[in-house]
Amino acid sequence: MTRRLVGCLMNISEGRSKETVEAIAMSALRVNDKTDRDGCRASVLNIFSDHDYNRSVLTIASTVEDIGEAVFQACTSAYQHIDLSRHEGGHPRLGSVDLVPLHPLSTGVTLQECGEIAIGVAHRLASTVKGSASFLFGHADRPLCRPLAQRRREVGWFSTGIAFEELKQDVGEKPSSRYGITAIGAIPYMMVINVTIDTQDLKFGQQIVRSIRGRTPGGLPGVQAMAFSHQGQVEIACNIMSIPHEGQSIISHSNLGDGRRTEESNIYGSDDELYRYGEGVYTPPSVVERRIQELAAEGGVRTVGSNVVGFTPHGACQLAEQALNTGQAMHWRTRTQTTM
Repeated sequence: MTRRLVGCLMNISEGRSKETVEAIAMSALRVNDKTDRDGCRASVLNIFSDHDYNRSVLTIASTVEDIGEAVFQACTSAYQHIDLSRHEGGHPRLGSVDLVPLHPLSTGVTLQECGEIAIGVAHRLASTVKGSASFLFGHADRPLCRPLAQRRREVGWFSTGIAFEELKQDVGEKPSSRYGITAIGAIPYMMVINVTIDTQDLKFGQQIVRSIRGRTPGGLPGVQAMAFSHQGQVEIACNIMSIPHEGQSIISHSNLGDGRRTEESNIYGSDDELYRYGEGVYTPPSVVERRIQELAAEGGVRTVGSNVVGFTPHGACQLAEQALNTGQAMHWRTRTQTTM
């Protein structure tokens, strides 16, 4: 029987100690200790770390029944290992565990279910790790269901030098400099692509960001973006969010090929089409990259590389099913690229 799968692209404020990041990843797999069947209950599909940002993204996959425990254990471990008051890095952050988004992977899993799990994780962390705090977004933020970007703006994630005691939590104690505040929520699967442009002009990068953001007239639907100085160049970091598809030209994931592509497919349809998975519709990462290339070229700047962090939603679902059925709990170790 096909499992009902949920994914979590957990963002932690540590990207320089491989040992620490992998210890946190291993904590997510403690749920496998109670397995009584073939395969496993949870798998860490990918670890994507960045030294300059001092940040990592762990792609955790599990079932509806077990994802809450896997994420709780990983968060608890991260709180133990990461002291935010000593953190230095080039990426915005407000928490030792900065972001915990739960995403339905199987089409039969609802955002409402994921929202309930996310709320449960937030309250369990607050009662277990004294001094931790969180704010909720998406379908965990009831009844408003405010999106991640809005909640981050409201809390002050995009600001610099904010005092932790001034942050407003939804769950837990007043935020502290030790743990900060964690965003916990439930949203459709979020794709991430980072594109590097060959310049040190951050203002030029910010100009590109303003042009491609989905809320900008003529921008790319569902795209949220920021520009950062990164390794002597500028990186355009983009989240690609699910968007309503009424009146849009779309393709189904079933048309992407023979079904054997899982994690590395770059086939998203033609340039004018959107990528669809289940109820979610997305601007393809390839379209985002090409638009950044065009805008950079207008300023006489070339792009020098890009990274898709993790997988497409279809790829994540297929890979999660395969990993859990075959017991590949530490799938990230089979991948050749775990850093940018």
